[in-house]
Amino acid sequence: MGCMNKFALFVLNFLVFLVGAAVVVVASLTIHKSNEFGALLSGGMLTLPVIVLLAGLAILLLGFLGCCGAMKENSCMLKTYALIVMVLVIAQIVLGILIFVYRGEAEVILTDSMKSAMGRYGTGDSALDESVDAAQHELECCGILNYTDWQNFNYTGVADGCCKEMQKGCGDDWFNKPSKPEIWERGCYTLAKDEIEPFGVWLGILAIGLAIIQLICVSCACGLANKSREYV
Repeated sequence: MGCMNKFALFVLNFLVFLVGAAVVVVASLTIHKSNEFGALLSGGMLTLPVIVLLAGLAILLLGFLGCCGAMKENSCMLKTYALIVMVLVIAQIVLGILIFVYRGEAEVILTDSMKSAMGRYGTGDSALDESVDAAQHELECCGILNYTDWQNFNYTGVADGCCKEMQKGCGDDWFNKPSKPEIWERGCYTLAKDEIEPFGVWLGILAIGLAIIQLICVSCACGLANKSREYV
């Protein structure tokens, strides 16, 4: 039974190591996507993917240590490992609940952040104007939910970056122009949500699978620790 627990614990921790590596990759891709929208957020880069990235690195390290603990069969090391894994599982569950409960608030924070950045467009901050123009033109989006959001700001028209052929002043008084330059109509928040959401689904699937594996790891570690103690 002890050999079975040892083998199972080693294999499961190797899986934890692989899942941790997958979380790091997915979180890194999410951060990359988030950074593309950084110029449109007054608060800067999204912090949740960074937290997930750090958690992925911790999981990766834990999987490696778990494999070592299984090979050494040290009772104290195995019980400490089991305790750390249980704490991590509880933390993952709490984080998952918080993300689910406060998902709506997170969307409000993001849209408000975009409103704050776009609301300062055309007020004399040339660096901000250039950043917003470059971000919208590169991402091929305009406004928050769609291009009509620019009617809610003090700026008369749309940002120059909304124009498919961006030129200085092409968005000035756009809504009143008889001959309007062609613009991107999709909102930047809508685009960001569509771009990042698939990664969130994969992170959720990985988290559920990881929690199941970790609970089995705890069971195997405790069983192996008790078996090792019998030989002391």
